[in-house]
Order: sequence, then C-alpha cells, then structure tokens
Amino acid sequence: MKDLLLEIGCENLPPAAIRPAFEQLATDAAKKLEELRLPFESVYATGAPRRLVLIVRSLAGAQTEKTEVVTGPPVSKAYDDKGEPTATALGFARSHGVDAESLERVRTERGEYVGFSKKLSCAKTPALLREALPALAAGLKFPKTMRWEKTLTRFARPIRWIVCLYGETLVPFEIAGVKSGRITYSQPWLDSKRYAVTNADHYLAALQRAGVIVDHAERRSSIESLAKKAAATRSFEVIEDPDLVDELTFMLESPVVFMGGFDKGYLGLPPEVVTTAMKAHQRYLALRAKGKRLVPFFLAFTEGKRKSPAVVRAGNERVLKARLEDALFYWREDLAAGIEGLSHKLSSIVFMEGLGTLKDKSERLYSLSRLADGMWPEGERTPVDLLRRAAMLVKADLASEMVKDGKEFTLLEGLIGSHYANEAREAAEVVAAIREHYLPRSPSEALPKTRLGTVLGIADRVDTLSGCFLAGLIPTGSQDPYALRRQAMGLVRMLEHHPQVSITPLVRAAVDGYTAMGLGGKRDPGEVVSQVEDFIRTRSETFLKDKGIAPDVVAAVGAVAWSTPGVAYTRSKAMERLRGDRAFELLVTGAKRVGNILSREMKVYGAPWDAIEEVWVRGGTLSGGAPFDAARFEDEEERALHGEIREAVPRMRTADASSDYGTVFSALSKLGPAIDRYFDHVLVNSPDPLLRANRHRFLAAVFALFSKYADFSHIVEQGKTADTGKTRVS
Repeated sequence: MKDLLLEIGCENLPPAAIRPAFEQLATDAAKKLEELRLPFESVYATGAPRRLVLIVRSLAGAQTEKTEVVTGPPVSKAYDDKGEPTATALGFARSHGVDAESLERVRTERGEYVGFSKKLSCAKTPALLREALPALAAGLKFPKTMRWEKTLTRFARPIRWIVCLYGETLVPFEIAGVKSGRITYSQPWLDSKRYAVTNADHYLAALQRAGVIVDHAERRSSIESLAKKAAATRSFEVIEDPDLVDELTFMLESPVVFMGGFDKGYLGLPPEVVTTAMKAHQRYLALRAKGKRLVPFFLAFTEGKRKSPAVVRAGNERVLKARLEDALFYWREDLAAGIEGLSHKLSSIVFMEGLGTLKDKSERLYSLSRLADGMWPEGERTPVDLLRRAAMLVKADLASEMVKDGKEFTLLEGLIGSHYANEAREAAEVVAAIREHYLPRSPSEALPKTRLGTVLGIADRVDTLSGCFLAGLIPTGSQDPYALRRQAMGLVRMLEHHPQVSITPLVRAAVDGYTAMGLGGKRDPGEVVSQVEDFIRTRSETFLKDKGIAPDVVAAVGAVAWSTPGVAYTRSKAMERLRGDRAFELLVTGAKRVGNILSREMKVYGAPWDAIEEVWVRGGTLSGGAPFDAARFEDEEERALHGEIREAVPRMRTADASSDYGTVFSALSKLGPAIDRYFDHVLVNSPDPLLRANRHRFLAAVFALFSKYADFSHIVEQGKTADTGKTRVS
C-alpha cells in the first residue's frame, strides 16, 4: 500500500475554475479506482494558481481478486434430449477457451443458462495508472478551455509539467506533449529553482520549504491571519469580504501582505465606492477603525517576498489613486446634476430593445407598485406621493456617470442612487427604497426591510419578466442572459414574507402596461401572461421543495396557491403536519371521490371566501347557475354532511383570516368521516334527473370548499383504508 501523487503544473488558472476542477478530480479519481478494483484509504485533492494536486493515501499495489460468471446460451439450447452438449454449447466453450465439461448451469432473472466462473486477472497499479490518469486529466471540465500544442489537447491553461509517483516509483505517461516526471516548481516564471521529489510527503515538504502553501484551506487561513495581524499593527480591523478572500486564496500560492494608503480626502466619497475601487481591479482588503469608520489604508498581497517592497507599495498606491480620482470626478458630476436631473435623462436611455426607455419603465413601476401596495390592508398602505417619487427616482442612477457604461461601479446601482437621493435630501423612505429594491441579488442576500423597497422590488421584477417574455427573450435550458430565473426566484423569496401579495394580477397589469404604451412586439398578450405565470410558478414550486415540502404536497397546494408563495408555504407546512392522520387521509380520499364524480365544468378551484359563504351560509351558487336545494335531500347522510359543513365554514373563515391553516385543515379533516358515510349511503347518480342534478350541485359546492386550499387529487394517500371503494355511482 503506497501513496499516489499527481500534480498537474500549468500556467496560472482562473481563480474561479480551480475549486471545481480539483473537486471533480477527487470525485473522478475515487470512482475510477473503485472501478479498477484498487482499494485505497483516502483521496485528497487541492488546487492553486499553478497546480492541481491529487494525493491518494495507501493505494493498493494491485487489483483485488475477483471472480465473475460468464454466461452463454440458455440451457434449452445448450443440451439435447440426451443431455449432451449441442453445437451451440461447444462453440461457446471453444470461444472462451474452456472445456464443455466445465460448463455449469447458472440461474438468472431471465431463466437458466450455461456458463462458467472466470477468475479476473490482477494487474499492477502502476500499469493501470498509466492508462487511467491521462483520461482523468483530459476529463476535467472548465468554463473555458484552450488548445496550445500539436496534440490539440484542451485545458484551461497550458500544461507545463507533470509529477506522478506511486510511492517512489515514477508513473510514466504523457499529456499534451508533456511527460510525467519528478520535478516540480514553486514560481516557474519568476524563479528557476527546480525541486526533485521522491514521494507524496516529500513533495509537500519540499514546496512548504519553498514557501508554497499547497492546501487551499491552509492558504485561506494564512491570508486571513496575515491580514488580521497587519491591520492590528495600526489598531485597525479588516472589513470582512469572504468572496474576496476566496478569490485571493486561488490567486496566490505564497501570500505576503503589505499595507498601503491613500489621501484621506477620498473618504468624502461613499464608503462603498472606495471599497469597490479597491476590490474590483486590485483585490485590496479595506480597513476600518474600531468605530467602524473607513480609514485611508488598505491591505494588498504579493506572490512571495519582493526585493523592493517600497516600490511595490508605491505602484499599488498609484493605481488606486487613479481609480479613486475617477470615482471622485463621477461623484461630483452626478451631484451637480442631482438625482432629479439624472431621472430626466432616463427618457433617452433604452431599457431593452422594443421595451421602451427607462423613463417608460419608471412609469410602469409606479402603476405596478401601487397595485402591489394596495394588496396590504388599507391602514398600512404607502402614501401615493411617496410611491410616485420613489418610482420616478429609483432608476435615476442608471443615468449617472458613476454607474453607466459598465465601469466597476456599475455593481453599485441602487446603492449609489440612494446616496444621491440622500444628498438631495429626499425622504428617508425614498432613499431606503432606492437602495433596497434590487435586493435580493442572490439566494443568500438579505431581503428589503422597508415596505416601499419591497413593493418597488416586486414591481421591478414583474415588469422585467413580463417585458422580456413579450419581446421573446425567454430563457432556454442553457441560456438566461437577463438572469430571469434569478429574478423570478428573488420575487418568490420576497413574497414568502408577504402572503397578501398575489403574482397573477401583477403579471397581467405588467403586460397591459407594455401594450398600453405600444411596446413589446406583436406577441399575444394572453399567451405571454400564461408563459410568465408558468415560469414563476415553476420557481414557486422549486422554492417549496427547497424548503423540504414533499412533492405531492407542493403539487396539491401549488395548484391553487402558487401565485401567493407565502400562503403556499404556510399551507404546505400545515398539511404536512397532518400526514398520516386517519381523519386527514379520509378527507383526501373523500375529496378525490368528489372530484372523480364531477365534470370538469363543475370544478371550482381557489374560490374566494365570499363566494363560498354565499353557497354554504346564504344558499347561493358559485357559478351563477341554480344552487343546490337542501330541502330535496332524502338521506340522513346528506343532511348530516350539509350540517357539518355549515357549522365548519364560519370557523374556517376565521382561521383563514389569520393564516391559521392548521385549524383550517383540521376542520376539513373532521369532515372526512361524514364524507365517507355520504358515499356509503347516498346514490349520487340517482335515476331521478332533478335529484341527481341537485346532488351534483351539492358536491360541486363541497369540492369548491376543499379546493380553495389544495387540489387533493395530487396527494399520495399514506393510510388508505380498505372501504374506500364504496361510492354508489350508477
């Protein structure tokens, strides 16, 4: 049992490509070794800018023994009536180099066949590795690859050296014209030193002496420790930036930190502008004083120690000064225009081709945000003047010098606009809404905290989704250039906490907003509304599944409540708590039986409470046709079910008003036994046409009550009883 070392040395890899590559290398290697019947203790992989490393501990020296059964023709064709081998059996034996007498009967799932046991050969590990490792390397996937030599091998960057040792034995092979060997390098482009290694442990020790931190986790820890110690020398704190530290981890192999500074006059810029200037191109870590105030210093890293650190520091300070000087110019120009002046420029900036200008978008956002805000209770709604002002200014920074034209500060859209609004002394609610309406930009980012930021964020996403679908800019399986999936998922995440907001009327209003402006092309608006709704519905269902909701519950609740993700989630959790309860299972069975009897036209899903009470309390009807007549009930079970539902409806409505869906589903579950008795004793399809019609209308009203909360036909019954097949239907 010896250790395997594989190092693929190459020109500097893109930082974002390193972790996926070495994780794939570890996974693929473990799988391949198992296929080759080569036992091992552990598989470890790591990566750095100039190397991908695989170390397999205690790898067996040869394949494990294994015997396999080789099957041939069926017994019926292998032997004649006298039990003698047929020509078929003899040919099979001859082709495998065995005697016909050694053939055995082998039972399989397909029947009885003849065959023989064959002991597989046990090849030596080095020989197997010579064949397997080049394929492992060639199979690594990268976002972008290149060809650079005559074999046309594709890899993220040119391969320059390979180290491959099994124990102390060289495993010879070739990839992209580069032969494996024992020589590794620390900084091949800056330092000509070569390091001959004898085994995996010697390799790690040699690079450690050369100042290279091979392990990525250790390298990250080193960068954090170096930064913290350097900041402490001036009593500063490092402003945490995990993404930047991750990037530095895969940009450096021998990290060395130094502190630089800049003119404190630049601290008059918004702190986010200063830190973005540091991070976007230079990968500097920002510092703050103990009072959380940004200070005019930064931390930067070099690859190993430099002979002239003062020259390196001065060069980095000079580059940062140029970035900050640009930012200061943009800031002053934008302040001179003012946020209202910037908003006036939106009429000359195209939102998307065929979808009007950003000024048009602001007008649509005002209408949509009013619609969304109106879904809150009347006493909680936002004043119209604040909505109008925020909608007019929310996209103003897209016309600013700081944000436009794809500069590094473009990522500050919304945030920089809030600073301009604050400088113009806009209302605090407007300032916060401008800052928050882009949230969340990612699955882990926080949601808007203010009502105004929330309604504008909802309106912005619905408007963008609807416009893109109108223009035919619909995501495909591999393409989503406008990040519409991310925007839809962000919308669903926001609505989890605002169950009163419904997506459907917003989408319809958004599409109408485009068509009223003569925008969006010639697509049928009704078809677009359906497509956008389906698109968001898929995200809503994914959101519920990610929350751990069972797929059948997701389908059942989503069928009637997908448009209100907050409601769908709360209902789903309440329904899952009742799974396995006998009364609930009877309810599910009964709901399915009701649905099976009714025609599609008689089924009503998601009816409003006023309509349901019109039926059950005031004797009205859901569809405008004739209501059922309780006076025509002939069986006690009909009257009993009718009475239980009439008593339950007021309690259910009260519970529904407070989103107490546990109480709602418990109340529905209590109807399960009465429904079961109804179908046991009542002939639904009576020969009397008037009686049959009355019973169908009654069951339609029952179905509407169930289907306000879920489509129970999707629920998989867990406790199905033996007496559920008693429906008396002629």
